[in-house]
Amino acid sequence: MNEPQSLAGDEQNNTDTGPGKLLRDARERRGWSQQDVAHRLNLRLAVIESIDDDHYTAGVALTFLRGYVKAYAKLVGVSEQLALSSFDTMSGTEQLRSAGPAPMQSFSKKTRQQASDKWLKLTSWLVVLGLVASLVFWWWQNSSNGYTESPVIEPASDSATQAPATTQPEPVTEAEPVPEAEPEPASEPAVAPETLSGLSQPAGSEVIAPDTPADTAAAAMPAEPAPDPERLVLGFTADCWIKVTDAEGRVLSEGVKTSSDRLELTGKPPFSLVLGAPQAATVEYLDQMVDLTSFRAGRVARLTVPKS
Repeated sequence: MNEPQSLAGDEQNNTDTGPGKLLRDARERRGWSQQDVAHRLNLRLAVIESIDDDHYTAGVALTFLRGYVKAYAKLVGVSEQLALSSFDTMSGTEQLRSAGPAPMQSFSKKTRQQASDKWLKLTSWLVVLGLVASLVFWWWQNSSNGYTESPVIEPASDSATQAPATTQPEPVTEAEPVPEAEPEPASEPAVAPETLSGLSQPAGSEVIAPDTPADTAAAAMPAEPAPDPERLVLGFTADCWIKVTDAEGRVLSEGVKTSSDRLELTGKPPFSLVLGAPQAATVEYLDQMVDLTSFRAGRVARLTVPKS
């Protein structure tokens, strides 16, 4: 009967202090050492020592220490409520409880911010990938335009290319004089013999007809010269980059030409042409227009004039 009364007195005296003395006294009455209690509770010896001395510096959070105090009190037969009340009073947990629960931090705003950052990052990556794809497509299109082989186009008229280079104008032959026909006596009115004798020509003389104006004009106008096979004419309706090389490898013209440009180039045929915009250029050779309609717009045209 004395032991319960003494336990009740000790409990009453330790309500204002920590639970260490209360638990230590109960442990000693049972004849247990701190090592025995640590072994029974599967705790480190340092934790039991800190509870007995009310020095809670064993590197354990107060929440876990409170559970250890409860298990310690239950093991040694001390009121768990009294031990926890003493622990809360000493550690300040009771004051924290009376002050009310601490406001919990809301993570919804952070979650929304993370989701927004995720979508922003994804959108940025999509934009970057789109730009890279556009650059790759632009580079591929330009490289394919620069290295597309075009068929060799010959002038539209083959007969013009077969004209000899040293064709000389043919000499113009004058028309032979045509003797004037003598009038028939039946169609002429009667004329006196004296008049006929005065108009008669001497025997054996020729009558030369005067030159007509048409014959004079034909004799005076020179024959049209043949087209020069070493001459190439280029015209433009818009800006166009060109490069023209003759058979000897000389670059006759190279660069961007505008709609106001007209080139008359002279060199050794055949000519090699590179047209950046064939739809904006015209090519004339031997007074014949070269057909460029077979080339697609936006594609570089490569052709040889005339076809070798």
